[in-house]
Parts: sequence; structure tokens; C-alpha cells
Amino acid sequence: MKEAEGNGLSSAVEAIYSYFKGDQEFTELIRDLEQFLASSRDGSPEFSTEIDQHFAIAGQLAERISPSPEARYRPLVEGPALKLIVDRNFRIVAQSRSARHAFGDLDGLGIELGGSSRSALPLNPDGTGVTPASELIGLLDNYVLETIAEIFADRDKDTASTRRFVRAGEDGAFVSVTHESEFDVVIVTLPAANWGDNIALMLQLCLDLSKSEVEILEQMVAGKSNVEISRERSRSLDTVKSQTQSIFRKLGASSRVEAVQIVKDITSLAALSGEAPRSPVSAIRSRDSFPYAHDPSVWRMAERDGRKISWVHHRLPGGRDTDKPLVLNFHGLLQSPELSQTARISFARHGYEVAGASRPGYGGTDKQPVRSDYIETSVEDARMIAERFEGRRIILLGHLFGTRIAIEYARAHPERVAGIVLCSAYFPLQMAEHLVPAGAIQKLAMSSGIASWAAHRFIAHTGLSYLRFGGATRYIAALAERSTADKNALRDHDIYGLLHAGIRHVTTNGTVGFLGDTGASNHDWSDIIADISVPLFILHGEQDPAVNPEIAKLAASLVPHSRIEIVPDAGQQMLHVMPEKVLEAFAAVEAASEG
Repeated sequence: MKEAEGNGLSSAVEAIYSYFKGDQEFTELIRDLEQFLASSRDGSPEFSTEIDQHFAIAGQLAERISPSPEARYRPLVEGPALKLIVDRNFRIVAQSRSARHAFGDLDGLGIELGGSSRSALPLNPDGTGVTPASELIGLLDNYVLETIAEIFADRDKDTASTRRFVRAGEDGAFVSVTHESEFDVVIVTLPAANWGDNIALMLQLCLDLSKSEVEILEQMVAGKSNVEISRERSRSLDTVKSQTQSIFRKLGASSRVEAVQIVKDITSLAALSGEAPRSPVSAIRSRDSFPYAHDPSVWRMAERDGRKISWVHHRLPGGRDTDKPLVLNFHGLLQSPELSQTARISFARHGYEVAGASRPGYGGTDKQPVRSDYIETSVEDARMIAERFEGRRIILLGHLFGTRIAIEYARAHPERVAGIVLCSAYFPLQMAEHLVPAGAIQKLAMSSGIASWAAHRFIAHTGLSYLRFGGATRYIAALAERSTADKNALRDHDIYGLLHAGIRHVTTNGTVGFLGDTGASNHDWSDIIADISVPLFILHGEQDPAVNPEIAKLAASLVPHSRIEIVPDAGQQMLHVMPEKVLEAFAAVEAASEG
């Protein structure tokens, strides 16, 4: 990275982290990457000091947003990973559910270095050997046990955050060994048994590699030269070299060795989250079945200039006519244009029909054309959907990260817009640098933007891979920990399923949608707020875990004749939980438009 980018790196990291809302398993993965990359290993790629700063911040954030222990050892084995807790007597004192399923009940068993082979030997409390852990013996080899012993031997050192990585087994998978000072135990995190499964699919979907590039990378990992790859694939050497350079660019690597090492390390470390990836059949994108849908019956496909666009249409019951404006919904970063059943029923009862397009790279929508603007493409895609409802006035509903696109639509095509309703909106930090964010998550979300494209891609690839291949459940659970109102909302099975579908909506095409969406707003765009010439109503939850309500108030103050309501006991899911508030906002902008 260039030195000039380093000054904004802290802001970049905080902005990126805002989109993951402090998911515990994700932050553990980032801490794994942080200390792994900072460790000295022969033949490993070198990372700049800026990357060190990047992960130092990541570690601090992980500490701040991890939940406090609820019971002895219990928080140490939460989640799907294969985890064992070992005390100073080399006894296994706790294990995760997945470890219990894989190895049997190991609680109370001892581990020792067995003879000259120094292999792991689980023992019963009476000293007799046990058989359920034969697979575990192969993973807890002498290197792992030596690391545990060294950690416990360092009594005079502060080992509160000691985390080491050991390659174990013939496949070279990583075992994470961490000292937990509060309980004075060591957490051993083992790779899931299927950590190497579906690597090709992960690369293709989450690193934006084409099928051909994945095949070449797999051959590179196998140690084959460009000449050998060219011969086996019946391709010219120049073609192979060109694809090799494309792989380097997408991985942020500068050489073959570095590219191969990055893929091996990230794939192996990602396995420490422990949850099985989706099967290739279920994960492959299908335009016809809408795999990212919560309710497939409301999804449609359209085409504009040769590009496919997926969109949602919440029709009125019986297809009845209405004199109400069409509501054009602009979805959030990790959501889709779909509404909860509560919102759909409430809006339909009052005569509001809702439509919304997936932005470029989301769902079934193709990414924007080469050398075209992401924002402009998003606006024109939405306009094409709106044109299907000829002559209808439009209310623009900007939800979460969809705020900016809704505003840009009103600037580009104000002629049919009755007004804008912004619900739980995101705004740039530069609007109010003097404000102190209320809580860590708000501080992250209010960051100034993405300063380093390389850092942005690195976290996006890792994070999206985590969400797509096993982390969605943990992410949704983390949302509930940040706001009492949202915690209550997520008890609704419909809303819970809707948010799961939203994650599928953004991860279906890998990082394409995420990178395009966040990359297009990596600057202070607050100046466009003052350009809003149509009626504006801002709804913001008092308990919004991401954006300080004071920012929303400041945004409203920039627009003459705008209105704002800070809703008590409301969080970020207000649109899906409190449609009556949104209906009041619709009525307000309609009245202002007619007046």
C-alpha cells in the first residue's frame, strides 16, 4: 500500500467493521489472521507495517465487542468450531458441542506426551487410555502439545492475549492455541474435518475468480509452472500468464508464492469457524429459483441493456387499483428489497404497493458494465423498475445503506417523486466530527469511509467468505446483542428468516455487490443532502446500534422543510417491526408534496 493511504487506515478498518456489527466468530477469525500474519514464518509473504496497524485495530475492536462471560468456560466454547479447553494439569475441562460430536465426551480427560514419539495420548482420570479420541490424537501432535506447554511455562510473562498457530497433521491445517488469562486455561481450536472441501467454490464466489482462474490457481497450488499449466490446459503460454496476473491482482498478491500462500492460509484459518460450508449444488447461483429469496413468489427478473436485474414486487391483494404513490424501496447493505409480513400487510391495507431492485452485484442482478458508475447504474436500474408503473407518483424509501441511492434517484429524476422517507439511514461521519458516537458499533458505522482499497478487499473477501460459508447464523445472533429493540425483533421467525435471506442476497455473487456498494460511497457525500428538493422525512430508532441519532438530526437540519422523528424503543429493524411509523412518514411527504 502506498504510504499516503496509511493515514486513513484506521478509518478504513472501522468503516469495514461497521458492516459486520461485531459478530464474535468473525472477530475471532480476524484476530487469528492478525496474529498469524504478524508471526514470523519461513517462506511466508511479508506484510507492511500498515497491515500490522490494520490488525492491531482489529484486535482492539474484537476485545471491545465480544460478549462478557456468562458462565465458567461456557463463552470459551461457544459457536460451531472444534474447541477444547485445557488447564495447567493438561486436563480437558470443556469442549464445544461440535468437538463432543466429533470426538466423544472428553471432559476430565488428561493429555500427556507419550514416550519417544511424543504424540498426544488422552487419558481417563484413573490413567487408563481411551479410544473415542483416536482422531484427536492425530491432531494434537507434538508441536501442538509443545506449544501448550510453552504457554503454561511462561508464568513470568503476560500471556493474556497469547495466540499461536501450529501446522498439524499431514494436510498442514492450522491449530490455534490461545491462552485465556481470566481462567488460566488454553483454548485449542481445531480445523473442521471438511476444511478443505469446496475450496474451488469459495474462491470462485468469494474472491471474484472465474472458473478458469480457479482451475489455474489450483494447479499453481499443486506446484505446476505456467509452462506445465499451458500444456495441460491446451492454452497458449501468454493466455496462462495473463490469467495468472489477473489472479495476482484479485488476491492482492505480487507473486506466485504469495498468491498460493495467501489462499492456503486464509482457507485454512477460515476453517477455524468450524461450520460446514454449503454444498456446491445448493450454493451455485440460480436465476430461476431465487436462492436469495425469503419469499420467492414476490421476486421477478427484468433486463436492461443486456443486464439481468432481480427485483421485488409486493402487489396489493387481488391486484386491486390504488391512488397511492408507488413505494420504491432501496435496500440496505446486508438486506434485500423484501419486506416483513408485518410491513407488507400494513402497507397493503393502506393501499401502498412496494417495488425494489437488487443493486448491481446483489441477488440476481449483474454487476455494472465496465467503466460505468455504480451509483448511476443503481439509479437507472431502479428507474427501469419504476417505469413499469406508468404515471404513478413515487415515494422513495431509503433503508439503511440504501440512503444514498434514494437521494441520488431524487436528484436525477425528481419529476415523479412525491418525497423521500429515510429509515435507519447511514450518513458520513464528516457531517458531525464533533459528535461522540454512543458505543463502539456507532463509532465504526460513522467512520469516514474506505481509505485503502487493498485493505477493503482483504476484509471484504474474508468477511464475505465467512458469512457465505457458515457464519450467517452467528452474524444474525450478534445483531440481537447490540440493541434491545432489535433483540426483540429477531424473535420473530419471519424477520429472522428475512435477515438470513438478506445475507444470501449480498453473498450470492461473492464480494461483487459488497465491494461495489461500499466502494461507491467511500467519501464524504454529505453535500448532496442539502440538494434534496422534494419533501424529506427521516425515521431513526433511538436504540439504533449503528448510527447516532444526532447524526440523523443533523442531516434533517440540512434540508429545508424536512421532518425527523427519533422513535423510542426502536432499533435498526424499525422498517420491519413498526410499519405504522413508516406509514405516518409516507402520509407526511404526500401531504407536503401536494401542498
